[in-house]
Amino acid sequence: MGRADRRHPAAGRLNIVNGFGLEAGKPLASNPRISKIAFTGETTTGRLIMQYASENLIPVTLELGGKSPNIFMEDVCREDDDFFDKAIEGFVMFALNQGEVCTCPSRALIHERIYDQFMEKALKRVEAIVQGDPRDSATMIGAQASSEQKDKILSYFDIGRKEGAEVLIGGEAADHGGELSGGFYIKPTVFKGHNKMRVFQEEIFGPVVSVTTFKDQDEALSIANDTLYGLGAGLWSRDANTCYRFGRAIQAGRVWTNCYHAYPAHAAFGGYKQSGIGRENHRMMLDHYQQTKNMLVSYSPKKLGFF
Repeated sequence: MGRADRRHPAAGRLNIVNGFGLEAGKPLASNPRISKIAFTGETTTGRLIMQYASENLIPVTLELGGKSPNIFMEDVCREDDDFFDKAIEGFVMFALNQGEVCTCPSRALIHERIYDQFMEKALKRVEAIVQGDPRDSATMIGAQASSEQKDKILSYFDIGRKEGAEVLIGGEAADHGGELSGGFYIKPTVFKGHNKMRVFQEEIFGPVVSVTTFKDQDEALSIANDTLYGLGAGLWSRDANTCYRFGRAIQAGRVWTNCYHAYPAHAAFGGYKQSGIGRENHRMMLDHYQQTKNMLVSYSPKKLGFF
């Protein structure tokens, strides 16, 4: 718990409360002394936070789950150049921070005409990921946050296989031996399937991407928006018109164009649909923590004259 200045009990106070949801989150969200709640986490927990906050009718902002599409148009492979190489890296961004990112690009949509050429390079890039001790500067990704998270990811590997998804690489735990033996390591994994599969629709929160193809831009947009979530998205194309139209049409609060996981500190962050309510980081965030007050003052001693 933070400790305030004794002379000014409320000055600069910051209280940090540790604990699980039922012992910390629920009491905070339902406490009558709390006037605003902001929650970051999974969608099911976000619903509970809203219910708790409704007891006192306090405002809530929620940053919840995501199943972000990463769309690669046909013209990405038009040249074997730096842009193509950048797009390949954009695909592999699903493994950043072990995939434990709300806006993880966990669905890759690739134009059917470039699928083979694109995936040949993409899988080699995934295979080259260095996993291990995060204290080693050569390490690119480490272990999952907990044994529970590791088990959840492994369960989705079983789900994907039962649904008929093809494992292109990974699909199992990793044991690096030595001091790292027994760590919560998951091999970066690429599934191939279709968008109705659970591995395409449910947030796995690990280094896992599910890949499908599309035949034209209309189908790409339809697949991208066919999700309960709307937190992030990526669009890769050399055509400015395509970039602009998709940036507006994708139902997501943040759309990266020819980049991914790059953002200035002030960039607005938040989601459509079941990815949440409200925005963070941007100046508009301040509105969520303030009230608009209207004061009507008369400086005339004369009555209005109605009565």
